[in-house]
Amino acid sequence: MPNGTMNPDEALALASLRRWCHDRRALSAARTVDYLYAGCEQRRITRFDARLVRTIDFAKVMATLDPREQVALVLRHRDHEDANEIARAIGCCPRTVANLLVSGRVHLAAELLRRDLL
Repeated sequence: MPNGTMNPDEALALASLRRWCHDRRALSAARTVDYLYAGCEQRRITRFDARLVRTIDFAKVMATLDPREQVALVLRHRDHEDANEIARAIGCCPRTVANLLVSGRVHLAAELLRRDLL
């Protein structure tokens, strides 16, 4: 692959990572609870159950990655930190962070594909 481009599996893994971040925010904001408010329709339970299952499955896959890859991916894509901030948190140089992000995406894609979650 040319420098800076991702293979299709990496791109799908990145999309899954972003969806996981979105789903986690929705779950932590309690937007998945079936509360009835005056004037509101009942929410579809299955959509929220699917979000919860998807989030848990993705978290299990993330747990299989190298801890430094996990931290780099989460800080970059969930917390939107730049390479310098991630490097300070991990205790490495920004170039190592770039390598960790690439290897993390590759490993994440492989594991998601292996578990038929990609």
